[in-house]
Amino acid sequence: MNLALDPPDGAAGLTHWTLQPVALLIAVLLAAGYARGLRRCDRPWPRGRIVLFVAGLLLLVWTSCGFPQVYGDDLYWVWTGQTLVLWLFVPILVLAGHPVQLARATGRSPRLEAVLRSAPVRVLGSPLVGPALVPLLSAVLFFGPLPRWAIEHAATGWLIQLGLLAVGAVMVLPLVGLDEDASSLAVGLSLVIGSFELVLDALPGVILRLHNSLATSWFDARALHSWTPAAIHDQRIAGSILWCVAEVIDLPFLVIVYRRWQRADARDAAEVDAVLEAERSARRALDPEADTDRDAPWWLSDPAMRDRMGPPD
Repeated sequence: MNLALDPPDGAAGLTHWTLQPVALLIAVLLAAGYARGLRRCDRPWPRGRIVLFVAGLLLLVWTSCGFPQVYGDDLYWVWTGQTLVLWLFVPILVLAGHPVQLARATGRSPRLEAVLRSAPVRVLGSPLVGPALVPLLSAVLFFGPLPRWAIEHAATGWLIQLGLLAVGAVMVLPLVGLDEDASSLAVGLSLVIGSFELVLDALPGVILRLHNSLATSWFDARALHSWTPAAIHDQRIAGSILWCVAEVIDLPFLVIVYRRWQRADARDAAEVDAVLEAERSARRALDPEADTDRDAPWWLSDPAMRDRMGPPD
């Protein structure tokens, strides 16, 4: 506990730094891997992706070594904001740089493909499971003893931050185009679930904002200063942040999923058109004088449906 820590002000966001070795090591490894991929890639990589990737790494370093890390033991709303950034914002920016696609473009890595196809990644990245994790993880992260453990033991806090990055990355993977073979029905289902999740995500923030008693034991271990706000006030600010972020972060997710749904629907339509055209060509080859410009309803050629409906009048 740093009892001489000044109250946060506008300049604290840039002037207060500390060392978080785990996150710093992750940032260095990601930067080195991305740079190596750019050197090996045989085609120009879009600058926009590079900018997003670098922005994600800078945000990771600042969140884990800058102001949020310095004041994360003193203000609950800072700890809440840091958790949300590491869990949701950093993975979105980093994966928007398409590091996985870059690795594939420079030669498929068996180890990478094995990780992407592993059961935990496939389960957590499922449109049925991933969205449901948000309110569940919010309850674990912002209530109960976990926040206290994170500030009581530095190593535990570092591991929690690493876990946040990993879980956030797995949840974002389906949104960055890795599963372009998904059907329009599957993508549409994820859009419906995401819309329902928009309501559920607000509940943890609402509880923290409106609860009249402390909902977490984090306050039992926080560092106290002359400027420390009342615990319930600090919790309500954290609840407001969680409430707003949980609602706002869902909107770009839904937009991305909607665009994927449009692309998947267009791809499915093109495949159906190709099949129908092949059938027309086959009928034309068998009977050149037949009217092949019109397709008969599918149930007329399906034996089960034809027997069920009986002969036409």
